[in-house]
Amino acid sequence: MIKAIFAVDYWGGMGNKGTLPWPHHKEDLQYFKQQTEDQIVIMGRRTWDDPKMPKPLPNRYTCVVTHRPIIGYGVRSISGDIKEHLTEIQRLNPKKTIWVIGGPEILMTQRYMFDEVHISHFKGQYHSDTQIDLKKFLSVFRAYSAKPSADRQCTWTIYKNVDIFKSK
Repeated sequence: MIKAIFAVDYWGGMGNKGTLPWPHHKEDLQYFKQQTEDQIVIMGRRTWDDPKMPKPLPNRYTCVVTHRPIIGYGVRSISGDIKEHLTEIQRLNPKKTIWVIGGPEILMTQRYMFDEVHISHFKGQYHSDTQIDLKKFLSVFRAYSAKPSADRQCTWTIYKNVDIFKSK
């Protein structure tokens, strides 16, 4: 199964200066860990370069989409046809969930492959230099469930792919 997981503010802001734009939110980070631990995560180079993210993410098999080599981190770098790589990784790991965690370009171009999307919707708008067009992204998904965090600063919403032409 191929899924995506990421966080946004009201306007689709995802990042600022290479990291998350909102204050540290322990409960959301725990949600992310709970979903992705012992699974496979795929991310772009700028997501990988986030100074606040451990490298590699503990207890996950990590792949970074990049044309530049990543040295000494124990991760796999992939380049070229991302859809082809996702399909191959899924074929080789049928019991694992593949989680695409960002950035926005990878999420947008591969959205038709996602069976499910988990989005942490943060209240308000934060200064962001990285955004995703949520309306366009979610055009092939429908909300399935939603749960607010204890402090009500974010809501975790799960979307299911409803595109009848979904290709795997």
